Amino acid sequence: MNKKNLLSTLKQFLKFGIVGISNTLVTISTIFILMSLMGVSYIISNIVGYILGLINSFILNKIWTFKSRATAGKEGIRFVLVFGICYLIQLAALIFLKEKVGVTKELAQLLAMIIYTMLNFTGNKLYTFRK
Repeated sequence: MNKKNLLSTLKQFLKFGIVGISNTLVTISTIFILMSLMGVSYIISNIVGYILGLINSFILNKIWTFKSRATAGKEGIRFVLVFGICYLIQLAALIFLKEKVGVTKELAQLLAMIIYTMLNFTGNKLYTFRK
């Protein structure tokens, strides 16, 4: 990878991280607004919050992070597939780190989140929004 491509990828990764923060805010805000202000069950609030966070992530990453011009339908399916695979790997890593390696649950969460973020970025760059 040449210097120009490396800088481009680092810029995309930074944008990906900013989008991730945005997704977290959308998800948490939705959950607490539905739960606390509207009296919706915590389970439904969680589902709706995560769906809105995923939609936010797809739109911002498509338009801003990866600047994709492809049709949203095909990319949307790929996006959800990448998310699902990365989430399951993250969950397996979390359980492995906590139960088999014996790290604290907090450190296991942090390490699993790092794994998820790296895999999710790579999957979206190379598969979902590939040029």
